[in-house]
Amino acid sequence: MARPVGTGTDAGVSRERLRVVGVVLAVLVVAAAAGFLAGGGFGTGTADAVRGLVVALAVGLLAAGATVGVWRVNRRHAAQLGISTSRYLRVARSVRRGEAPDDPVERAAAADLVSRMRRGPGSMSHRWAPRLLIGGGVLWGATGVVFIADGAYGWALYAFAMMALVLVQLVSLRRRERRLEAAARGLGI
Repeated sequence: MARPVGTGTDAGVSRERLRVVGVVLAVLVVAAAAGFLAGGGFGTGTADAVRGLVVALAVGLLAAGATVGVWRVNRRHAAQLGISTSRYLRVARSVRRGEAPDDPVERAAAADLVSRMRRGPGSMSHRWAPRLLIGGGVLWGATGVVFIADGAYGWALYAFAMMALVLVQLVSLRRRERRLEAAARGLGI
């Protein structure tokens, strides 16, 4: 029995789907591993595998739930615009890079994405975003100092790492805003 021959687009879609599944699985594995290490190693000063497994399970379930929720929202927006979810995500990546697509259907999706990204809480146009990030960084830094004074150096390292992540988010917020405006100019909006 002869098998139907797929087109190059079918192979591209399946490769894209496999890549997305691989990324999602990698994120879930890293989240579970980080949860295991955090649950099993921090807090009491002794390693506890059971607590590590419980925290790994909780973190894995939270990450899986967030992934499913984000995927459903993206699938709904893609359906409203009449394109596939993978194509919608490809357009979103191009908008985040500051590029405007040439295809009219993708341009409509890009314009919708730009308007939603401008309204989102992760936008510089959102009045409180930079202030909250700066405040969060200061709080994490103060927490780290308190942990150092208490002799909990592992927790202090964690607090300073979180402070660094929050401040990096602040810097990337400005860069993301510039790229978003470049995409908006390319779209003519």
